[in-house]
Amino acid sequence: MQAPLTDADLRAAWQRLRMVGDFDTSMRHRAVRIVVESAARALQQRDHRRFLRLDAKRLAAGDFDD
Repeated sequence: MQAPLTDADLRAAWQRLRMVGDFDTSMRHRAVRIVVESAARALQQRDHRRFLRLDAKRLAAGDFDD
């Protein structure tokens, strides 16, 4: 089971998807909520993979300083 998404995560996904309309009103519809949750999880996974890829490149280059 996946951890539940916070309202802030859903709002961030709403903005990243460039959705228009009222967020609160739209979230009352089950189908819209499911789509935004799915997109939010996909965006989180993409960001996490991008971070890991960049970190692997830094390690390969011998860059250990932050």
